[in-house]
Amino acid sequence: MKFFGYVVGLALLSAQAAAITPPAGAQSLTACSDVIVRKEVRSLSTSEWNAYKSAANAAFNDRWLDWFGFLHDRIALTIHGNSMFLVYHRALTRDYEKILRGYDSSVVVPYWNAMVDYQHPDQSPIFSADNLGGNGGSDGCVTGGLASDWKYVYPDAHCLRRKYSSGSTMPAWHSPEFLTHVMQSSTTYAALRAGIENSIHGAVHLALGGDMDTMYSPVDPIFWVHHANIDRLYAQWQAVSPEDRTYMMDGVAPDNSPADVNMLLTGTTKPACTVMRLGYGD
Repeated sequence: MKFFGYVVGLALLSAQAAAITPPAGAQSLTACSDVIVRKEVRSLSTSEWNAYKSAANAAFNDRWLDWFGFLHDRIALTIHGNSMFLVYHRALTRDYEKILRGYDSSVVVPYWNAMVDYQHPDQSPIFSADNLGGNGGSDGCVTGGLASDWKYVYPDAHCLRRKYSSGSTMPAWHSPEFLTHVMQSSTTYAALRAGIENSIHGAVHLALGGDMDTMYSPVDPIFWVHHANIDRLYAQWQAVSPEDRTYMMDGVAPDNSPADVNMLLTGTTKPACTVMRLGYGD
């Protein structure tokens, strides 16, 4: 089963089936029998949010956050600044989601539409003590929210750390209109990747600071809802022209060779094309 959702219409599942010819590496993938939909974090019910937090706590206790931080840190240079970025982080977010669903099959990773909060990011309800917590204190430690009592072991023993880039606040970042322009003006995968990675993606990481401003940033639970949103933007762009964009791949691979759908996701034996079509695969 693979997720398919966001604001991309579920009707596209049937429409795409007739219109898209998968490359050789993806021809064996079958349509999912059980489709899950990611919701914006603010639209979750209390029970859905509590279930998500419970599963995230269980994953932390089993050291999955440390593992993902370690993994992301070790391969960071190969999954940023090139065409691996969107497809690898799609697979990474899905892997985390599958782990959470192992604790509770009702759980789906929500996305955080950070653009909604662009004018005053630090005032977003996601940073409340009832949600994912806010700025770190004088020692950098976050004292409220889901991870307030989490103690990590990678890369050393530490609390969840954040340090807003403007002290007690975060600067305004990219608006919905800006991202709409990026998506409408990007006619190639490479252009979309650069437009997203170098705007809202990087802005959120840098503004939160602390652990989010490191390459082991998956230790921060904000990472996952942020990257679910990055993947949503990629999915929206694909859905504009599924026949052309579902398996569009260009730009450069991590080794600076031309990127293509058969390049292997870093550290795996899976071609990129196995994660490019939502609603197919695992």
